[in-house]
Amino acid sequence: MNTHALPRAAALIDARYLRWLARLDDSEIGASLPRDCIADAVRHVLGRAGLRSNLLRIYWYSDVDDHAVVDDQALRLLPAVDVDANALVRQMATDLQALAASGRIDIVLIASDDDRLCAPMEAAKLAGLTVCLLADERAENIQYLLQQDPNWARLLREADRRLVMRTSELVHALSPGSEDRSLADAPCDQDLASAIQAVVNTWWETVPKEEREYLRDELPSLRGVPPEVDRELLLRGKNALNRSLNFHEKRVLREHARRVAMT
Repeated sequence: MNTHALPRAAALIDARYLRWLARLDDSEIGASLPRDCIADAVRHVLGRAGLRSNLLRIYWYSDVDDHAVVDDQALRLLPAVDVDANALVRQMATDLQALAASGRIDIVLIASDDDRLCAPMEAAKLAGLTVCLLADERAENIQYLLQQDPNWARLLREADRRLVMRTSELVHALSPGSEDRSLADAPCDQDLASAIQAVVNTWWETVPKEEREYLRDELPSLRGVPPEVDRELLLRGKNALNRSLNFHEKRVLREHARRVAMT
């Protein structure tokens, strides 16, 4: 295929936001995300939205220098202490303005939840760019998000497109060796999934009624589970499997817990 005939795209990705979307802590996958495998995920989510394009460059914003050399990527190293993410917003807004002014980009995908980008995004749209925002499944219910996280909802509404990448997809994309596996291979096998479900069911049976009601109220506004619940679930999972859970098994455990608690 002649990629030069396709619309030209660039991506502006806040590594902190990507980690938040994937619900990762610093012990999972590593403090520095493997940005060498993110380009395929960006192309996939654009293509799935009907925005097949020639991805020219990814701008990666992080306070961690991974010392990696990645083709068609620009590392924007931010201060280790970035109060209120001011440096991030300034740099991302500057880059967005420059891309719009260059006239070489047709589509820009932004991975951020900072609503201070609304004005730069509007300016880019007026300059002719199609502006997309990367989000997780919560973006599929904007009305609910307006109540739970109005600033993020405001930013999402500003975009031309909201491109949803589910947590499991993103974790898979960021996993070492993920390019050698299909998404169908990512979930736990049936026996392991059943064991994790049993752990969650046993835990839920021990949760007092008042705490159950609290969790049903709080979980919709959280990305995972409360820290104290997480610690208990991980301990129960470790005891049940006689080993520590890997990052994917932790994801499955937390998703099962959320599903059971919110039913």
